[in-house]
Amino acid sequence: MLIEIEPFDTLFFRDGKPFTMGSETWADGIFPPPPSVFYGALRTAYFSEHPEELKTFLLEENNDNDPTKNLEIKGIYYRYKGEVHLPLPLDLVHPKNKEKKEYTLNLLKLQEIENSYFTSLNKKINLLEADKEVEAFEDGLLFIDKLRRYLRLIEIDKLKAKRFKDIITSEPKIGIGRNNNTRTTEEGNLYRVPFNRLDKNFKFIIDFESLSISEKGFLKLGGEGKVANYKIYNENKKIEIKSPSINTKFKLYLSTPAIFKNGWLPSWIDENTLEGTFEGVKIKLLTACIGKPILIGGFDMKEKKPKPMKKCVPAGSVYYFESSNNDISKIIEKFHGKAISDYDEFSKQGFGISYIGDIK
Repeated sequence: MLIEIEPFDTLFFRDGKPFTMGSETWADGIFPPPPSVFYGALRTAYFSEHPEELKTFLLEENNDNDPTKNLEIKGIYYRYKGEVHLPLPLDLVHPKNKEKKEYTLNLLKLQEIENSYFTSLNKKINLLEADKEVEAFEDGLLFIDKLRRYLRLIEIDKLKAKRFKDIITSEPKIGIGRNNNTRTTEEGNLYRVPFNRLDKNFKFIIDFESLSISEKGFLKLGGEGKVANYKIYNENKKIEIKSPSINTKFKLYLSTPAIFKNGWLPSWIDENTLEGTFEGVKIKLLTACIGKPILIGGFDMKEKKPKPMKKCVPAGSVYYFESSNNDISKIIEKFHGKAISDYDEFSKQGFGISYIGDIK
């Protein structure tokens, strides 16, 4: 099921760092929101339509009868001015000192090295290099048709992108904590929250399965439970990214943040040899282009306590692999359009949805 979500008001999505009035005055936010935000919003929408099931679920000691336990997010997209977009792959960079709302992109090239002069990480890792002076930007947004070309290495020199910051407006909110008994303000509880107002042409598109909700309605989204409208997205149209023709060398692009047990490195890759096996596919990590980690937390309504904080590899990160498997179809089957996070619970929420791409 594909739904389109349109916010009515400003939105705020907190990162995983704790925030306590009186101890801190600034709450940090992230944008775009992590998959867990939409996963929670969909579950809340279901329970709002079935309140009797929510009461039963909260009273149970286990989650065996949770009616939303099979919910799985298959894709998260962004619709801007009628066109579907995804986060920009981080091995696409732009010429330095270019300040425009549309950025001309250059693709980094894989450069093999035979020594460890260039990195302290691992002598077996390779470099990604550019022919000119370039810089990365981690909040890019790429039209999905251009992403398909990127994965196929078609007209790479003609690709252009936008930034999230060009289509959202910051509207910070300043508030102060109050005493619940006297309803008066308390000294030292001043705080500031960075809310964002989205362009009226910007909407979220969520692809999910194994949960039945109304074809249109309302749901709560982000901090303070701001209300958003949702409806079926183009019932006769499915968003598809077909896998390109690849050889045993390929790249893996993350369209959503991924959570790995070893930080930036998937648990199925040995940190010394950079080799490993993923669901029967033997691969070797050649190099990676990843952004700054983001922190993901949350609140467990049933346990009434914060969830453990996790460090995520951001969306747009790219891993370059080489496989000893000659069965290319198996590589595509295991990776393309699949969530590859190390934890099943987070994969179900849509963390680590990846797509296969060709290597230049």
